[in-house]
Amino acid sequence: MTSQQNPEGFGTENEKDSAPEGAHESLENDLQNELEKSRQEARMFQDKYLRQAADLENYRRRTEREKSDLLKFAAENLVKDLIPVLDSFNQAAGATRENTQDSSSLMEGMEMVRQQLLAALRKHGLEEVPAVGSDFDPNVHQAIQRIEDAHCESETVAQEFAKGYLLNGRLVRPAIVSVTVPGK
Repeated sequence: MTSQQNPEGFGTENEKDSAPEGAHESLENDLQNELEKSRQEARMFQDKYLRQAADLENYRRRTEREKSDLLKFAAENLVKDLIPVLDSFNQAAGATRENTQDSSSLMEGMEMVRQQLLAALRKHGLEEVPAVGSDFDPNVHQAIQRIEDAHCESETVAQEFAKGYLLNGRLVRPAIVSVTVPGK
């Protein structure tokens, strides 16, 4: 046995350190490949995290908006039920005004109740739709009569039969109107 060979028959320590260069390059390539795979995986997880964070933010915004709308329009059914009562007050007040001989105190009382009811509804977001004299808007007016007028330049609300109402900007009931239209 030579002095440079060990008893097991393996090479000397100098031979172990001087492993073939191809083995070092192969190991380096393997490590580079592993590193690149790890980087790709990290990018994939980062993209997934960013998408999930964006989805969560969108969900949070959507639920905030839905919650806001729910609170804003919670009284919608109540308002719809009270509008006919307001109509009755409006009609009664109009009829009372025509018969002013002995009903002035009744008319004043009804007008006070009507104003209180209207104030309470306004407090909860009710607005009247502008009608007489305004341009006809099919989004907020329901025309039941058309009147041709040669002097009219655009479709204009001439008469209001029933008031229209908005609740926080959302149409609850259109105004029932007659409309003057340009004639021949």
